[in-house]
Amino acid sequence: MTKLVLPRRDFLTIAGATLATSAFPMVRAFGAEPIKFGFQNSSWGSLGMIADAENTFKKAGADVKIFRFDSGKTTRDAMISGRVDIGVIGATPFIIGAAKGDMEAIALALYGAKTLAVVAGVKSGIKTLADLKGKKVGSQLGSATDFVFQNKIMPKAGLKKEDVQIVNVRFQNHVAALTAGSIDAFAGAEPFVSVAEVEKLGQVLVDYSDFDLAPVILAANKSAVAHKRDSVVAFLRGWLASVKAFRDDPDQSAKIVLKHFKDQGFSVNEAVVKRMLSKFDVRPALTPEVQTYLEGQSKSLLKQKKIAALPDWNKLLNRDLLAAAGAKS
Repeated sequence: MTKLVLPRRDFLTIAGATLATSAFPMVRAFGAEPIKFGFQNSSWGSLGMIADAENTFKKAGADVKIFRFDSGKTTRDAMISGRVDIGVIGATPFIIGAAKGDMEAIALALYGAKTLAVVAGVKSGIKTLADLKGKKVGSQLGSATDFVFQNKIMPKAGLKKEDVQIVNVRFQNHVAALTAGSIDAFAGAEPFVSVAEVEKLGQVLVDYSDFDLAPVILAANKSAVAHKRDSVVAFLRGWLASVKAFRDDPDQSAKIVLKHFKDQGFSVNEAVVKRMLSKFDVRPALTPEVQTYLEGQSKSLLKQKKIAALPDWNKLLNRDLLAAAGAKS
């Protein structure tokens, strides 16, 4: 598939981060092992953007090298290959990685249900989900966003998988594909949902909040946890500082996100950033609700033969590291 380039005016930012002063002294553990950290250049990577901009990892005593990817699936693959120790990834790619025995959850990045939506082109004639029948819908295959769209949203709308032509399009190319007419709608993520709305190129049919929790996982390779535990705890101290920044100063959050994309050469719309920020639910704890969700999703993936066995979520949700980081903050 030819890669579609998103027009400058249509590529707007991603959500939400913020700045805050850290609650711990600016010290660095002598000889601490470096952590390779990956996040995606979409709304789900926002806390990573804040941490990077505000040096919260360094202030927490962690030596962190940051990598950016186009999706959680790509981030997960980088973790499996050993290029990344810790990554921000959606539930579906995380479950598949965990089922292979490679990784575990160390925190929750955010609940992303309101950052995901099904968007129809303004000229498509699509007014409801049922109108997607016979239409071309862009969706990034292998992502949690696509999994929920095909396995939860479509069935509730009375649609079978053969009723809709799914076109594999990366998140960042959804708006360009919609504008070009190569798709009629997309199942996408922020900031591209808000881009379509603000630019009056698309209209949201439904967001994911009525269908899914959409937990976004902060995952770590088991080898990193085993051999770099102190460094992982220091990383999490920096992560908690970025969470505090996000909550305490939304105006600074917007500035960080705007700068992030301007530095990459994109024209940035402040209205998109603010719309996006309003959709975030940031709670780092790995709650029983998250475990129940992962258990349910795992059963569905097992039934579809995307994993060979059910992961043991009693062992793969590592709450001790976040607790240790919180105690030392």
